[in-house]
Amino acid sequence: MISGIGDEDMILGLPWLRYHNPVIDWETGEIQFQPRRRIQIKRFKGVLDNFEPEVLIGAKTTASQEMAHQHQPVKKEIEELIPSYLLGYRDCFEKGKVERFPLTRTYDHAIDLKPDFIPRNCKLYPLSPIEQEEQDKFLKENLWKGYIRKSKSPMASPFFFVAKKEKGALRPTQDYRELNKGTVKNAYPLPLISELLDKLKGAMVFTKLDLRNGYNNVRIKDGDQWKATFKTNRGLFEPTVMFFGLSNSPTTFQAFMNGILSDFIDEGWCVVYIDDILIFSKDQAKHKERTERLMRRLKRHNLFLKLEKCEFDVTEVVFLGMVIRPGYIAMDPVKLAGIADWEPPQTVKGVRAFLGFRNFYRKFIGRYAHLTRPLNDLLQKNRKFNWTTQCQLAFDLLKMKFLSEPILVMPDVDKPFVIEADASKWATGAVLRQKGTDGEWHSCGYLSKSFSPTERNYEIYDRELLAIYRALMEWCHYLMGGKFKAVVLSDHKNLTYF
Repeated sequence: MISGIGDEDMILGLPWLRYHNPVIDWETGEIQFQPRRRIQIKRFKGVLDNFEPEVLIGAKTTASQEMAHQHQPVKKEIEELIPSYLLGYRDCFEKGKVERFPLTRTYDHAIDLKPDFIPRNCKLYPLSPIEQEEQDKFLKENLWKGYIRKSKSPMASPFFFVAKKEKGALRPTQDYRELNKGTVKNAYPLPLISELLDKLKGAMVFTKLDLRNGYNNVRIKDGDQWKATFKTNRGLFEPTVMFFGLSNSPTTFQAFMNGILSDFIDEGWCVVYIDDILIFSKDQAKHKERTERLMRRLKRHNLFLKLEKCEFDVTEVVFLGMVIRPGYIAMDPVKLAGIADWEPPQTVKGVRAFLGFRNFYRKFIGRYAHLTRPLNDLLQKNRKFNWTTQCQLAFDLLKMKFLSEPILVMPDVDKPFVIEADASKWATGAVLRQKGTDGEWHSCGYLSKSFSPTERNYEIYDRELLAIYRALMEWCHYLMGGKFKAVVLSDHKNLTYF
């Protein structure tokens, strides 16, 4: 450490130590910093020429006072936004701390290339003055953090910007499509969202945590950094931590999080989907204990949280695009906000955008495949785009169905299930129901699937039987583990003789 203070001593206050979090050897007096971390120390000149005691004290405390002043508003905000029992973990929410360079772990991201992969160069994208300013800011910030470094790689991927939802905001993007084509894919599975939601049955209180800096918490394996090099008009740069766009980043990060929280996941009170963590409990006392355990684990592994996206001790939470309430699941109204103003598509691409966005919530809508048939027909190859009256009716009906905000009951294997299955000329449909505490039958989910050209030629009884078969296959993990026999209802009496 270099500082122009002559023979005088300098006091590094607690805010400075908290921010940089060095490893201190109290026997030798040595301080060790995280690798590749650049430390900025402000230089003081001339103040110490006056040796009056009050001036000396003022000079030596200037740095710590300034840093304490910077941290004080953040500390106050954290105290207002987190439960009192988590105040001991307030440093886990401080933005400055997450910018440290992550340590090497067994989960470092490997980029394994196929044997026939040929390194390719890319073109340089021109930038507008605003984009140039944003690029230089991105490079300066990430070089300082150690997240990127200058490179002499024989290959490079394009670097450009895409617009964010916020007006005028830009997102730096690396186009890794060519690299991803030549990358050996990691087969580690991402969790099924439906399975994660099933685990929430019986939960009454929830805490949602969102990791800050996401993929940047994982380093790229030494020796593989050059493969992810990107090109700018300032030169070549290779990332030392994971960025978005690399094909195996989601699976690497999921394996990383599962490894850290595996015992909590196995105990059945925590679910993780990439960088989203949800803690759930049946009572507040147990929930408090679990939340503290998880916070200790995150702190041990130097993982920090984005406070503005966290929620604590709530009875309703939005998780993975679903609104979770005790015993119920609903669609996220934020994602549905634009449906009312969605204009009829004018192109095939517009139809794909509408259907693709809605398919995520199709289990909330009965006879979905039947309703979307006129729109799906527009996606057929070599078919001229023609927005008919049927298309408009289907479009309006779907919007109405989504805006009605249907609610599903969480399936409970300790209660009887009833399946209602049916078939039309174009598709099969089914609904899984259970009786609630109010004595009424409530929907747990809908299933709808179109017929193939061959299946459309089936006899009516075969189509009706296919509807039942598809329903049993879709929900067999509930039915086979249940305590009661499932009841199947059909409006085709001839099936009773099969």
